[in-house]
Amino acid sequence: MIWIFIVLLVLHILLCLFTFFGIHSGMLDVHKYMFFVALFLPFWGFLIVLVLHFQVAFSADDAKEIPVEKMKLDSEIFKSVTVDDKKNASTVVPMEEALLINSAHERRELIMDVLNDNPKEYIEFLQKAGNNDDTEVVHYAVTAMVEISKENDYMLQKLERKYLAEPDNFEILTEYSDFLWNCLEQRLMQGQVEVMNRNFFNELLKKKLERSENAVDYIRYIKNNLSLKQFSEAGEAIGKMERLYPDNEELLVLKLEYYASQGRGQEIQKLLDVIEEKHMYLSAKVKEAVAFWKN
Repeated sequence: MIWIFIVLLVLHILLCLFTFFGIHSGMLDVHKYMFFVALFLPFWGFLIVLVLHFQVAFSADDAKEIPVEKMKLDSEIFKSVTVDDKKNASTVVPMEEALLINSAHERRELIMDVLNDNPKEYIEFLQKAGNNDDTEVVHYAVTAMVEISKENDYMLQKLERKYLAEPDNFEILTEYSDFLWNCLEQRLMQGQVEVMNRNFFNELLKKKLERSENAVDYIRYIKNNLSLKQFSEAGEAIGKMERLYPDNEELLVLKLEYYASQGRGQEIQKLLDVIEEKHMYLSAKVKEAVAFWKN
């Protein structure tokens, strides 16, 4: 029985090597992330790689093509897809809408552009791509999100070790809480894992705010507790912010969200009346929130 296991292991290693060099040489027309599928899913993973390769190589797109020009990713202009730079800026197409284009080639070119740029900057787009009808687009999007989650987990473990070694180091505390918040904002965590990390984030922020109060951390603390539906903690933090930072505009948005989460319509109306009576100068973000609740 041992020799059978050895033969299978050797065969798996050979298939993984073939997959690795095939991807990097261009012989296999699949994304580099597919190597991990072949590595961690013996034999079946290699078959999946081959199926995807032949699907890309021989698939015929019978769908009716929409006449669109070749698009490229412009990461500096609101994460949108644009046509040729020489064209008028009015032809800019949002990335989410580009996913609806009835062209497999354009959709797949778009997702590859995102993966080759910086997938972490396009989490929301990848999440929407994960629900696309195109199985290849879904595959690449899900694979990218899995890899981002792995990288996040690795960094969180590294920061946790640093924090446990020096729990009173304010710089490490700040670095740890900032990174954990970014992970939570990506919304890649699910279920009890998310709840556990949000509760731990609360503890980190409490410790941080005891040493240095600032509006950014209070806002994060309020948002986090609203996500956990811990309204008493959120309300207490809102009260502290009103005393410390009465002119903070984001606090107005958070108060509206806080009241809405509890179905307190009268308080929402009172706050809207106060904003209108004071003729407060509001940023575009706050104006949008106020307009939403007025309607």
